[in-house]
This record gives sequence, C-alpha cells and structure tokens, in this order.
Amino acid sequence: MRPADLEYAAEDKPPVSTLFLLGLQHTAIVATAFIFPILVARATNLETGAAAFFVSMSMLANGIATICQSIKHPEFGSGFLIPRVCGPNYVSASILAIQSGGLSLLCGMTAISGFLQVAFSRIVHRLRILFPVEVTGLVIMMLGVAVIPYALPNFFGMTGPDSTPNLVAMMIAVITLAVTVGITVWGWGQIKLFPLIIGMTVGYLLCAMTGLAGDNPVGQIAASPLVAFPDWRYFGLSFQLALLIPFGIAAMVTFVKSVGEFSICQRINDTEWKRPDMQNIRSGLFADGIASCIGGLVGGMGQTGSSSNIGLSIATRSTSRYIGFMTGGILIVLAFLPILATVFLIMPGPVIGGTLIYVAGFIIVGGFQTITTRMLDSRKIFVIGISFIFGISVYLIPGAYQGVPVLFKPIFDSALSLTTVIAIILNLVMRIGVKKSISATIDPAARISDQVFTLLERQGEIWAARREVIQQMAMALSEACELIIDHGLTKSSVKVSVSFDEYNLDAEVSYEGNPIPLPDKRPVEEEILNDPSALLHLGGFMIRSHADRAEVVSVGGVSVLKIHMVH
Repeated sequence: MRPADLEYAAEDKPPVSTLFLLGLQHTAIVATAFIFPILVARATNLETGAAAFFVSMSMLANGIATICQSIKHPEFGSGFLIPRVCGPNYVSASILAIQSGGLSLLCGMTAISGFLQVAFSRIVHRLRILFPVEVTGLVIMMLGVAVIPYALPNFFGMTGPDSTPNLVAMMIAVITLAVTVGITVWGWGQIKLFPLIIGMTVGYLLCAMTGLAGDNPVGQIAASPLVAFPDWRYFGLSFQLALLIPFGIAAMVTFVKSVGEFSICQRINDTEWKRPDMQNIRSGLFADGIASCIGGLVGGMGQTGSSSNIGLSIATRSTSRYIGFMTGGILIVLAFLPILATVFLIMPGPVIGGTLIYVAGFIIVGGFQTITTRMLDSRKIFVIGISFIFGISVYLIPGAYQGVPVLFKPIFDSALSLTTVIAIILNLVMRIGVKKSISATIDPAARISDQVFTLLERQGEIWAARREVIQQMAMALSEACELIIDHGLTKSSVKVSVSFDEYNLDAEVSYEGNPIPLPDKRPVEEEILNDPSALLHLGGFMIRSHADRAEVVSVGGVSVLKIHMVH
C-alpha cells in the first residue's frame, strides 16, 4: 500500500520541471562517486586521454544502469529509484586489472563480473541463507570504511608515503566538509538540494587561490571541448583467469549490498511490507548484472547501488522511479561533455578528502541502520564483530597477510572483501543448531486463543522473530485448534509444535481424527446459512489465507496440519 507521507511514491510521475530538479540533485550525489574512477586512473598513472575516456564512459555506464534499474518488469528491473554509481568495491580489482593488462583488461573483467551477477540473480532465492540482514548491513558499512584510506590522506594533504600533513590543505578540506554538512543540516529552499556541488565549488576556489589546484586549472578546463564523442582508440577487451577472484568478490559484494537496498526500497514504498519480495529482488539483480556488463563493454567502471541516493529519496519524500529515468538521462548526456570530465580529473586532494568523508559517513550510518533493523543475539554479534575486526586489520596491520598465496591475495588486499568473505563463512557456521522448536498440548477446557497467543508471543521474543509473522501464525493456529475441538474432529488431545530458523516459521497441529478441510475458495453465504459443515470449510479457508503454505496429511487415523510462513 502506498505510504501517505510520500510526496511521490514509486509509481507516481512528478511534473516535468519538478522531475528535472529531482533528477539533477540525484545526479549531484552520483557525481561524488566519480572520484573512484579518478582514484583508479591516478593510482595506475593512466595518460590524460585514457583517464578522460574512463571517467566519461563511467558516467555513461552510470546512466544506463540507473535507467535499467528504474524499469519495472517481472524479469528485468526493480522499478525503484536506486541510482547506480561507480562502486568503491571495484577500486582494488580495477587497479589490479589496469596494472596487469591496461584499460582493455579492466573492461573485459568488469563485463565478466556483470555476467557473474546475472548468474547469481537466477539463484538468489536459494542463496538467501547466505545474506541475512546483519551480513548485508555489515557489507554496506564496510563500503564506507573502505573509502577512509583514500579519504584521509587527501583530507590531510599527505600526497606521498613519507609526506606530513599540510595545514593549508587540511583547512580547505575542513571548510569543504563543513560547507557541505552545513547546507545539508541548516540549508533552506533550493540551496539544500545541492550541498555537494556548493561544497566542492568552495573547495575548488580555495585550492585555486592557494595554488593547490595545480598549474592553470582554469586553462585546463577551458581547453577541453564542450561536446565530444568518446575516443574509441582507448577501448578494448581482454581477459585474465587469475582476475576472476577479485572481480568475483567485487560482484558478490555488489550482490549482497543490492539485496539490502532492494529490501529497503520495498519497505519505504509499501506500508504493508512484511518481508523481502524475492521475485522483485531477482529481477533487480538481473538488471544490475546486465548493466554492469554493459558498463564494462563501453569502457566504464563496475556499478553498484547508491545508499546515499536512497537516503536522499527518503529525505525528500520522493521515491518515484521516473526520477531514475531522468537521472540516468542526465548522466548519459554528461558523458559526452568532456569539459565536465576534466573538472573531476583535476579535482584537488582537499576537495576529494572532504567529499569522500561526507559520502563515507552516509554509507557507514546506513550500514548501522540496516544491521539494527533486527534484534541481535550472540550468534549475530559474533558474525559482525569478528568479521569487522579481521577486515579492519587490513588497514591496521598492513603486513599481516603477506604470506597469503597469490591466488587468494585479492581477498586480503581489501578490508571490504575480507570482511564479506569472513561474514558469509561465519554466518554459515553459526547456523549450526540455529533451528529452534517448541511443543505444547492444548487444554480444551481453557480459552484456546489465549494459550496459542501466549505461547507464540513469548517464544517469538526469545527467537527475535518479527512480531507480524508471529501474530499471523498465532491466528492460523488458534483457528485450527478451535475448529478441531469445537467441531469434534478429535476426542483425544491436540498437540501444537512450532519451529523457527530465522527464515522460516513452521507449525504442525497433530491429533487423532479426521483432517481439516482446506478449501481454495471461501464458502458463499447461502452455504454457510444452510450447511452446518460450511463453517468448518470457512475456518479452513481462513487458515489457508493466513499462511504462506498450508497442507494436511492423514495416516493411520492421525491427522497433521502443516503451516508454513516465510520470515
């Protein structure tokens, strides 16, 4: 059901002028992630022409991917506003690819990672066990943490391994960050829509005034053509088997993160949301994979969803997927404006530092919020804590994993990759013995609904199960037990057994006697008035309507009603 507090929900189409402004502000958020292809270009010493091509094609890939995700189709696209950005999880793999075989190898391996995401999307319903909320939230949080090693050296003006902090650069970075945060918190009117653009502009001007913007930055920008098509001399495709590991890990991280993002968008667009719609997630992941593949084929960087843009859509109460079409269109147009690519290519270090810290803050807090949407028991705490500690050790103790075999080295080169792998493994280990069950015999002399609700609500709190799922099961079980006893289906006791394993809530009602009918259709009023057994069929229909799946089996005079609900 459409939330009443949304100005523009997923299926609403804003007026054209409003649509353009909303698309423009989302483009401003997406633009901060252009820093990542710039980091890759600088780390690998790409020549200016190749770097400009890489940044422009990354813009093009962002636009195509954002449009793909805005499409609503049972098999392609989630139909939600989730702009795609250059993924920080692809930075390490991209640098390794360019160092090993140039830009053509990066393009080829990025396309392969897209194919891997497509393959993952086809079996996502079988992989749900690998990606519970705590793992998804931890991965989102580590996306922000992974940005910090790039952000802080630029923030403090430390341009080399042995350099010391530059006070002027640090002050400009502080001002850039303060202006951006200040407008976000205290801004007014249209100004509040563009904190990043304003903050980056202030930082650029200060760097130009203090000589930290390089030699003649205005001249470099002015020398760039206003409109130009990509120079396809820099395009190529090549592949290297050894790079399947780092790009496979990057694809898996994107996959896990996207599952969480789709779930968040489903929840904010539906007041009656109960659990993730796996079919919608599957079609969204499929579009993600196709878009990443296209991104590689056109020469851009790997794509991922933007948690910051989701936060922006919540803040502005505008989640219309048509904003995604507009944002994607703007990005595609910008890809053919080299003058804009040059602006990002010569971005001074203090501006990069201040902007990255602003973005990282959004991502890290988004991860915390995702983790805390569920109660944390000791198993979940250990999964999160141990994974985070060993992940952060990549930065705290740089030489700790020097002896790792070359084949597995990409896993240990990135805190994000190491955290993700450890979290998935620990989650599987911690699932040993996770299934819990309880049984009780119903007293026919006492109030049946009170017995069932008291039992399930108490156990639901112990299991940290969702309240709405517990209540649905309690209603189904109460109806079943009352039908069995009130309609004389048994003269013996009625036993109720309930089991829970985080993803499934199952119950069985067993007794000696005739099975409960579970009709697919509700009896009509005439049948209810004239046929005494119609009330029994009505109760059976209600049981089926409460459950995700219900069936009854009868063997040797013993009937067992089985009720299943997805958690």
